[in-house]
Amino acid sequence: MERISEAGVLYLNDYQILTEARKEVERFLNAIVDEVYNIIVNETDKISSDNFSTNIWQNQTAKGHLEVQLIGLKENSIFRKDKADLYIVYKDIRNIDDIEPNSGKITVWSPNVASKLEKSLGSVSMKSLGEDIYQSTIVEFDLNNSMSTAEEIAREIFNKYDLIEKLITEIL
Repeated sequence: MERISEAGVLYLNDYQILTEARKEVERFLNAIVDEVYNIIVNETDKISSDNFSTNIWQNQTAKGHLEVQLIGLKENSIFRKDKADLYIVYKDIRNIDDIEPNSGKITVWSPNVASKLEKSLGSVSMKSLGEDIYQSTIVEFDLNNSMSTAEEIAREIFNKYDLIEKLITEIL
């Protein structure tokens, strides 16, 4: 016969309240990522340029993961035409475990095939900004207001995009 651990006994004793608390947390986190998505979609003019077209993707199966995919419009020394070689990615605690539970992480990411782009952007950002554009940004949640949290996350995504545009201009 299998035995339940001490932690399991504690969980079982509070099963109903923990289930309700989990549902509440899921609704709060979903509201944040859904609103970030809506803000970005409604303000796509802030993430459009001669260098990129953008695709905004939100994981519907495993909530808490959103991507702004920057797709090269022209072939040049660092971009492939019609390929998403640069992403601005938002994730919450449901998709990563190296952050505090009440925060989200925004990261610039390039796939391995775009390693030349990553090296160029990283190098120029260190020279121009004193920091690597690929360094993650952590946003602390306002646990009293999912809307203000979503606005802050969207603002950070737009800031990352603006920095990318500035760096691309320097490189090209």
